Amino acid sequence: MTQKYSVTSRKQDIGQLINQLHREEFLAVGIMDTGTIEDLCSTLDWFVGNFNYCLHVVSQIDRFSVEQMQSRYPDVTFIVFPKAPSLAERVNALADVCMTTYFLTMRSDTNLMNFDWHPLESRMKEDDHPAVICPWVFNKSNEKIPTLRAPHLNGKDIDPLSFMPNKRCEDNLYPFLGIGLYDRALFQRLRGYDEEISGAFWQTLDFGTRCWLYGYPVLTMSDIAVLFYSKQFLIEDRTEQQGYERFCSKALSVHQVRGRNFIRKGPRMSGKVINEEVKPKIGLYKVDFKTLCEKWNSPEF
Repeated sequence: MTQKYSVTSRKQDIGQLINQLHREEFLAVGIMDTGTIEDLCSTLDWFVGNFNYCLHVVSQIDRFSVEQMQSRYPDVTFIVFPKAPSLAERVNALADVCMTTYFLTMRSDTNLMNFDWHPLESRMKEDDHPAVICPWVFNKSNEKIPTLRAPHLNGKDIDPLSFMPNKRCEDNLYPFLGIGLYDRALFQRLRGYDEEISGAFWQTLDFGTRCWLYGYPVLTMSDIAVLFYSKQFLIEDRTEQQGYERFCSKALSVHQVRGRNFIRKGPRMSGKVINEEVKPKIGLYKVDFKTLCEKWNSPEF
C-alpha cells in the first residue's frame, strides 16, 4: 500500500514563477534523509551554496519541524511521509513532484564529489540514452567500491556479479542504493520503482532489470562521483524479501525464441503478477534475462 505524503513547496517570488512559465527547469536534486539531522543540514547547506538546482528533501514526519526547516531553507521543497518510506517510495515521490527533465538522487550521508554536466547531458540526449546514469562511489577512506553489477544466473536464481568500475562509461545492471541521474519522463513510462517489493536491493534490481529487458540501458559514468563520508563498508542485504516473487515473475517468466516472446511460469513466480503485469507488457520485452546474461559487456580487467 502506497503511503500518502505531504509536499511543502519552496518559496518563490513572482519573478521566479514568471520565468519558469517560459522555461522548463532541467534538473532537480532529491536528497534522501538517511543520516542524522546534522548530516541533512550540512548537506543542504552545501547544495544551497554550491548546487542549488530545484532542491528536494524526502523524509518522514517525526524527523524535524517542516516549518522550521523551510524557514532555514526557503529554496527547498520538502516531501514528508507519515512513517519511514522505502527507497522505492522516496524515488517515486521525487519523480512525481519535481517536474523537471532530469532528477539526481542523493543521500544526506553522502557528498557529491563530481558532477560534470556536459558529458552527462550529451549521453542523456543520445537516441539510445540510458534510463539512469550511476556514479562512482567511494567510502570514507576515499576508496572506490565495487558498485558495477552484471546479470548472472546461479541455477534458476538471479545473483548479480560485482565489479569495480574502471572505465569512464560502463554498463551496469542497476543503480546502487538508487543513487543516480534519471531521465524523468522515461522513469515514469517504466512505472518507476515497484513499491510492493521490499528491500532496497530487490527494488533497485527489479528496476534496473526492467530497464534492460525493455531495451533501456543503465550506465555507470565517472562524470558523477559520490562519497559516503562516514561509512567504510557498504553492503547490500540480498536476503529474500516480501515481493520477491514479483521480481522473479517480471524478470524470468518471459522467454524469447527467434525474436518472439512467450511466457513460461517457473519457481517462485506469481501467476497473478504474470497475468496482470507481464502479459500486458510482453511486447515491450526486447530481450529475455538469459540472453541479457549471455550478451552482457563484461568489465575488462
